[in-house]
Amino acid sequence: MLTIESKTGAHQDEKSLENPKKALFVIGSLSAGGAERQMVVLIEGLVRLGVHCEVFVFDGSGPLRPRLDAENVTVHVATHARRIAHLAKLGNLATFVRAFVALWWLALTTKPEILQAYLPLTNFMGAVAGRLAGVPLVITCRRGLGTHQDRYPWWRIFDRIANKLSHVVTVNSQAVADDTAARDGIEPSRLILIRNGLDSLTTRTASVDGERWPLRQKLGLQAGEIGFINVANLIPYKGQADLLEAFAVARATIPPSKLFIVGRDDGLGAQLKALAAALGITEKVQFLGARHDIPNLLSAMDIFVLPSHEEGSSNALLEALACGLPVIATDVGGNREALDNGSFGLLVPPRAPKILAETMKTIAENLPVWRDTGAQAAEFIQRSYSSEALANNYMKLYRNKLCRE
Repeated sequence: MLTIESKTGAHQDEKSLENPKKALFVIGSLSAGGAERQMVVLIEGLVRLGVHCEVFVFDGSGPLRPRLDAENVTVHVATHARRIAHLAKLGNLATFVRAFVALWWLALTTKPEILQAYLPLTNFMGAVAGRLAGVPLVITCRRGLGTHQDRYPWWRIFDRIANKLSHVVTVNSQAVADDTAARDGIEPSRLILIRNGLDSLTTRTASVDGERWPLRQKLGLQAGEIGFINVANLIPYKGQADLLEAFAVARATIPPSKLFIVGRDDGLGAQLKALAAALGITEKVQFLGARHDIPNLLSAMDIFVLPSHEEGSSNALLEALACGLPVIATDVGGNREALDNGSFGLLVPPRAPKILAETMKTIAENLPVWRDTGAQAAEFIQRSYSSEALANNYMKLYRNKLCRE
């Protein structure tokens, strides 16, 4: 497997390769999910580098649409295709076929040099349509562990077809690469590791703008109270139930504290609130829902906790590190890589609330030390995971592959 990373002083022969002119991106929606945000950050960077980008999507609405419009990126919406965001829920085969034909025709007539797809269904559609349309470089992106194959075993067939038809499969962490190779039997040489890029808005911390203390007061944090924060949609595998149990134990032995859970309610909200009530911590926990001021919220807090049972490469974890927060994360997926094997934060086993509680206590009782660690991590993360690095790394991949193909 090859890792592509931006470095200064690139060789002249690499610089002399011609930049691609047009790229077509394929994804299900423009929601604020991790894959969707990474696509938009990449497109913004590519536009700055002179690449004409277009997007094919099932659902053209969503909070990320204005950012594409601001870059004059054409968004092609597959008519009546919202319902096929997940193939497992596909109830109308004709709708799927129409969307596929629309994508193939778009690729055939607009003649992009690159077709790049994200997430399982659109990876499959993009790989097949791109090859049939004769696109010179077809890329599919594996953004997380392939646990969808555990839930729906037949997905393995579609993933393997997408892999086979892709010229390149990119992954965003070594953990995702290892999982993809093990599940799908893909040749490691066809996997390219390009790490996520942080949205430039993420690195603007609230403290710089003098917003930290007013926001803490608005959220009900009193002087001397510790603010714990978790940023993840409310989904069982994100582990918020474990976090509530751990917080209930930890708060009895640490300085006064509150817990803030930020993320879209994907059906688990009522259950989590009931658990908080049963644990007697309702008044100490706030569910803030989906928010568009994540950098400010992070910078207003003291400790970030990611209790997930599985992860590929967590954008929320990188954002917390970029904001300089002390971090606790479960040792799953790419979390260990992001924390530099524990140099930038503390790793705990998944599904272990008691250990998580002890770790929360450890950091809460030694905040000055961990804030220094957070500052060191922020400098590294902002440099290594910048949006500029993401765009440059993909541009390097495009140039090299288009030159050789």
